[in-house]
Amino acid sequence: MRHEITLKDVAARAGVSRTTASNVMSGGGRFSEDTRERVHRAMRELGYVYNRSAASLRTQRTRTVGVMVTHIASPFHAELLVGLEAALTAAGFLSLVATTADDPARQDILVAELREQRIAALAIVPATGTSPGLLEQLAQARLPHVLMTRYLPGVPAPYVGPDDVLGGRLAAEHLLQHGSRSFAYVGGSAGMVSRHDRRRGIQLGLAAGGVDPGQLQDIPGSSTGPGGLLIGKQLLAGGPLPDAIVCHSDSVAFGVYRALRSSGRAQGIRIIGYDNVHNAALWEPPLTSVATNPITLGRAAAQLILEQIGDDPESVADDSTGSFRVLPDGLSRVFEPQLMVRESCGCAATW
Repeated sequence: MRHEITLKDVAARAGVSRTTASNVMSGGGRFSEDTRERVHRAMRELGYVYNRSAASLRTQRTRTVGVMVTHIASPFHAELLVGLEAALTAAGFLSLVATTADDPARQDILVAELREQRIAALAIVPATGTSPGLLEQLAQARLPHVLMTRYLPGVPAPYVGPDDVLGGRLAAEHLLQHGSRSFAYVGGSAGMVSRHDRRRGIQLGLAAGGVDPGQLQDIPGSSTGPGGLLIGKQLLAGGPLPDAIVCHSDSVAFGVYRALRSSGRAQGIRIIGYDNVHNAALWEPPLTSVATNPITLGRAAAQLILEQIGDDPESVADDSTGSFRVLPDGLSRVFEPQLMVRESCGCAATW
């Protein structure tokens, strides 16, 4: 009895993975002409006929990835999306972007809507207060997903983000080298896990430098420029200014510095931002910032999505930079931040 030719047979004849063979046939992914030719030649030699309709019925999913961020206007999220979409596009996927305004209830509605669109996967910056139940739903539905920049403590899930404890510590250690003895950490919603980790890193750095971490002035608030401006006014109205201020984001740093400068009290205050967005180097003075490389994080999130979907790694060129460690779950990747030293911290101009 003649053996029925399968996709696995085609892949073996072509010397590629089954996923690569499938993507070449469906038109997805980016492959070399040599790879495509080998797959099509194997199809011809074996007499294999690709049934596109049957494949669509089997998968019941599109080649669209749902993407959810908390604030679409955030410079950090804009750069994150650049990296994510570039990698997804290279693999033959489209992205459908939605914003939650950091509202868990709105997030639940949007997730339900995206699932109705038969998305292939979901990449999400979870809203503050996200319930573990959301991830349980995604797991039960066997929907590939990845959390970006925010994880849920104690809840296992694929995750990509920076080492925020290290980032906070880098900022504190640098400011201590300048002789700073009083510190403030400002911006970011009180319940954000990234804020908790950054504050912890700052406190660890202060303790190692002989400064009482309990003296850290802590002012939560919006992560935006206007939010930073408001916090700056709070600092000005609250008595003696700290020697050094670590801001939850570069946008917060821009707002804080504007408040200090408008009041004529910016001289001698050392400020460090967070994320190192593109405009950080163009600020005056150029902003020292903890670089989290959001474009790299976006590309890494796309890679995790594609691995879960089953797309062959060769379908995406990995040009990401930066070192990371893989967590025990084998999926989550935590990237090492770097301090980009400029002038706002008190260092001399480099050009």
